[in-house]
Amino acid sequence: MSDSNSNLKRVMFVDDNLQFLEMIERVLGEWSKGEWQIFLAQNSGKALLILQEQAIDLAVIDVQMPVVDGIQFLALMNRKYPAVQKVTLSAYADTASRSACLSHGAELFLEKPRNPGDLEIIFSTLRELARQKPVATGFRGVLRQVSLEDVIQMECLNRNSSILEILAGKWEGRIYVKEGAIIHAEVEDRKGEAALNKILSLKGGEFNLKPFAEPTQTSIDASWEFLLMEAARARDEAAEKESHEPVVPDLPLPAAPTRARSVPPAPTVAIPSQVANRPARIEEMVVCTAKGEVLYQFKSGGATDRVSFLEFLSQKSSQLGEGLNLGAFDRLEMEGERSRIIAQVKADRGIFIRTSKGQSNTPADPTTPMS
Repeated sequence: MSDSNSNLKRVMFVDDNLQFLEMIERVLGEWSKGEWQIFLAQNSGKALLILQEQAIDLAVIDVQMPVVDGIQFLALMNRKYPAVQKVTLSAYADTASRSACLSHGAELFLEKPRNPGDLEIIFSTLRELARQKPVATGFRGVLRQVSLEDVIQMECLNRNSSILEILAGKWEGRIYVKEGAIIHAEVEDRKGEAALNKILSLKGGEFNLKPFAEPTQTSIDASWEFLLMEAARARDEAAEKESHEPVVPDLPLPAAPTRARSVPPAPTVAIPSQVANRPARIEEMVVCTAKGEVLYQFKSGGATDRVSFLEFLSQKSSQLGEGLNLGAFDRLEMEGERSRIIAQVKADRGIFIRTSKGQSNTPADPTTPMS
């Protein structure tokens, strides 16, 4: 049977035991009756070379391997080759290993065969799993350093149903998307929009898309566009608040007064009028091309997020203009208590600017005491 046969499944076995691999190739190759093309790898390095050269459908990985064990290799595969189905084999089927493998992307966790009967069961299970894999009709690839907003937007725009699992340090959360709508989110003891905002405020971590299952409750009914914009606004306000936290200098404490000495009054400090009348200033700026390439950035710690927001705005601007009968889209302005955001999308560029508000023009008392 040639490789061009659409029913041919490429199955890779990764195990440091050469005798086991040779037995697998001989026995399962015969049992598969030409349905399988089997690849063998004695370590993770050889397995990665096979994955680079072959479109593997199913990888069967031994858990107990030297240098890079099966769980570590499984995690690597789950990041780099998420479309490949993965099954782990272990001679020691303890609960901790099972949980670790399944949480790192394994579809199944199986015990190594101890007799021919066990091997027949494993073969039947693997064959059924390989047969059930749908033929891909889209693109395959890996998104690097993608934001959660991008993933959510893709799921919602495609009207998918899925569970987005997030792991970031001590935080473990889930976002439930049903037919393109966010219906529930949870992280620790938070539920609903509070949980969603917390998840979207995390600085980095890992995510995994799981098949959809109904949550215990439906806690969100707002549109996903509104939810993402609110989360972005909350993040900006939090960052603005952190940047304006007063810094208290380390000053020596005054000596305790004695009975013979009186305590002098607090000194007065004049506040310059130019500080009291300080105008608004630019806190952050990002300029990008129509393709999302950053041309210029000023004090932006999240330029990628800003570009994603501009791309989202570009997609929705025409719909807003037509739906609300407002004419051509010019710019979007958002104003908070302490900051103002201006986002402008042109045919050849996008601009994101965040400014701080100027202070009151009321003149300050030049003799205000400073404690």
